[in-house]
Amino acid sequence: MIKSCSRRFGIPALLCGGLIALAAPGLRAQERYHAAIDPVLFPVPKNLEAAVEFWRKVFTTYTSDQVVLHDERHLEVIYSVVDMSDLRTVGASELQIDRARIKRVRGEVSRVSKALRDLAAGRAVTNLPADLRSIPTRMEHVEGGRSKYRRAAGMVRGQRGLRNRFEDAIEISGMFMPGIERTLAEYGLPSEIRCLPFVESMFNYRARSKVGASGAWQFTASTGRAFLQMDEAVDARSDVLLAAAGAARKLRRDYESLEAWPLALTAYNHGAGGMARAVRRLGTRDIGVVVEKYRSRTFGFASRNFYAEFIAAVISYAERERHFPNVEPFPEIRFDVARRDRYVALTDLATATGVEIDRLAELNPALDRTVLAGSLLVPPRYPLRVPDGMGEAFERAYAELPMDRKPDRQAAFGYRVRRGDTLGGIARRFGSSVAELQRANRLPRADRIYVGQRLRIPQRGTGRAAPPPARVAALEGPGTREPGAPAPQVTDNREQAPATTVHVVRGGESLNRIARKYGTSVEVLATANDLRRPDLIRAGQRLVIPSTGGEVLYKVQRGDTLSQLARKFRTSAARIRQANGLRGSLIVVGQTLRIPAG
Repeated sequence: MIKSCSRRFGIPALLCGGLIALAAPGLRAQERYHAAIDPVLFPVPKNLEAAVEFWRKVFTTYTSDQVVLHDERHLEVIYSVVDMSDLRTVGASELQIDRARIKRVRGEVSRVSKALRDLAAGRAVTNLPADLRSIPTRMEHVEGGRSKYRRAAGMVRGQRGLRNRFEDAIEISGMFMPGIERTLAEYGLPSEIRCLPFVESMFNYRARSKVGASGAWQFTASTGRAFLQMDEAVDARSDVLLAAAGAARKLRRDYESLEAWPLALTAYNHGAGGMARAVRRLGTRDIGVVVEKYRSRTFGFASRNFYAEFIAAVISYAERERHFPNVEPFPEIRFDVARRDRYVALTDLATATGVEIDRLAELNPALDRTVLAGSLLVPPRYPLRVPDGMGEAFERAYAELPMDRKPDRQAAFGYRVRRGDTLGGIARRFGSSVAELQRANRLPRADRIYVGQRLRIPQRGTGRAAPPPARVAALEGPGTREPGAPAPQVTDNREQAPATTVHVVRGGESLNRIARKYGTSVEVLATANDLRRPDLIRAGQRLVIPSTGGEVLYKVQRGDTLSQLARKFRTSAARIRQANGLRGSLIVVGQTLRIPAG
């Protein structure tokens, strides 16, 4: 078991025993809940088994025409099922069915709640509707006497069946599952995590949530910028495979922080900070205890059930041939990746190779529509997908393009306005003026900009797009900079100008905490970023972090090791560990390291 842990997570075998113990508190000896689930990495405590079985039925038994009415806390207590198949049989429209569903569910919730209140009041079971007289039997394992009925009357919840959507998701998953599995193996993550998109979106890469989460892996914009390439031209959240790599980075970071996969997975929904608070408050990493006893305003039904739902998805996918015998996953999507070292118009490549833009759009859902239209260019670090077998043809076409068709900077759509931006602030940030921005963007008034608007950033006094920064060895991770934003300038030549990096503020972070992370002060950060109120920073805000004392701020890339970085920067692994407070040699993609002078 320990050797397996070491292979899966790329950490010393001696550490794995401790991690296994932390990952599976209270694991019942030699018990395995299901063959598809590793009982050490993904334990299923006794008090979660009923919830897992409930979600298995939601995925494999109840259809989208059925709404299951159940107790919000005790999911195994099912009162009734509202079925709309009669309307579908007679040819009712989707709108008619939706309206009827709302009406029927409301009526059934009212009927069940009244029966529960009657039981709480001591009325005889025989006075209940015939189909609800078994409620006391269904709830006999729930503690509380008659008071439990009073509580339950306000906690009747409806859950729509997902069998149809799960069936469709199995088909779609075939295009991406092999690639997801390769990515998880590359990052040393358990293969069970491949089923997370079933829970998040049913593999709908166009999915958008009410809170702004996007894509099959449901990244919000702020979280996406921390783990994915997101800029004017690219939104990697829309690409299942690119987002899988971002999800792997996030999950590995959360696992290393929370030291248990059930908590890391729940953090995917609730946030790592929230789960860390739960662990501190309850003094345990046992997911069963956390789900049962943790109370927080934001730890609601979705968060409490996220892990159980995930386990149910893993099992349902493993048993897909039994539950969905006639459903076949689509073939894996095949493509080549065309390498480039400069920006290029997708339209130029399409014209030179004779490939339709629509075909390239299908292969590259992360590309913004402005790239497809030719208004923006494909960034060199974006892994451009081309039809299978045409990688060399695209690379030849790129090589044959004249240099003026391969600029070293993005087209002049320079900056997307964010909440809190002012034209004056943007002008100061890019060394321009309000008047020049107004002229370049035909803005009649300086106070009329809006969130999401794209602005051209002119070079001072010319009206042309701002030139790229001085050529340096830019060491930045995916998604850390948008076109037009100040480039993080770092170099492995300590005699050059002081290095800077850019930090994307995460929810709950303070300027003081960020200053401590980078070994600087609140005053320095406030001055460098023109912050009049250092206490008012927001999630998603980008802060320039000046370097100190000859150190380099380096964002860890895939394949990096401490020893390699030590050789690269002519220092020692011990000094890097000391500068960053590292106990061992484990570093994570996207992690920012302070590299001391040699």
